[in-house]
Amino acid sequence: MNAAPTPTPDQFDRPSAGGYGHPSTGPYEAPYGASHEAPQSYPNQNQPVYVQRAEEDPGKVLGIISLVATLSTFVGFNFIGPVIGIITGHIARKRSQESGLGDNEMGKWGFILGIVFLGLLVLGWVLGISVGLVGGLASLMAG
Repeated sequence: MNAAPTPTPDQFDRPSAGGYGHPSTGPYEAPYGASHEAPQSYPNQNQPVYVQRAEEDPGKVLGIISLVATLSTFVGFNFIGPVIGIITGHIARKRSQESGLGDNEMGKWGFILGIVFLGLLVLGWVLGISVGLVGGLASLMAG
């Protein structure tokens, strides 16, 4: 009573007019059923399997080191932390730009914050020295 034709099992395994094969075999291989062998889905156990890693930013680790070193100012590394942050941030940004991956954000922030914290440290030293000099001169004048 059903007037629609019933599909055959291999009807969907044939390449379409666009030249594409079965979805599991890809466009350039013979579809399953065209040859009498099933496609291998598991690699040979005796051969090593190489997995290609995604391209990583070469300055990524230095960017992290830069930001952590700069933020170590809050732990007590008032001078050495920002200096290391500035140096490693600059190197991280340079390596990222040379590889064509754009700017390294953590390296950039480590560099910027390192300059800011080092500037605040120098400003604090200048203010401390000037207050000390003014106080010393005032005590000499009073004395």
